[in-house]
Amino acid sequence: MTKGFLLTLSMFVLLTGCASNQGLYEWGQYQETLFVVYQEPALKEEALKNYVEFVETGGTPEHPIAPGLFAEAGTFMLEQGDVDSALKFYRMEYDAWPESRPMLSMLIRNLEARQ
Repeated sequence: MTKGFLLTLSMFVLLTGCASNQGLYEWGQYQETLFVVYQEPALKEEALKNYVEFVETGGTPEHPIAPGLFAEAGTFMLEQGDVDSALKFYRMEYDAWPESRPMLSMLIRNLEARQ
C-alpha cells in the first residue's frame, strides 16, 4: 500500500468518526452566542440570558447538554460577578461529565474559599 492511500484512508476514518457524533449532544445556539458575546457587545446581555436559560432547561436523556456548556455558563456568570450562579453551573458540569471533575473540583474549591 502506498503512503497516499493510507493517508486517504485514515482521513476518511477520522471524518467518519466526526460525522457520527452529529446529534449526540444538545448544543442549542452555542456558536451564535459566542459570536454575539465577542462581536456584538450591545446584544451580549440578551444572548447570555438566552444561553443560560437553554443550559438550565435543555437536553434530554437521549441528547444531553454537550460537554463544557455548563462550565461555559458558569464562566459567563463569574465574569459578571455572580459567584453563586457560577458555582451552580460548575457543579452541574461536575455532575454531568465525570471527565471534568479534576479541573472543576479545584475550581469549585477555589471559588468557595473566596466566598
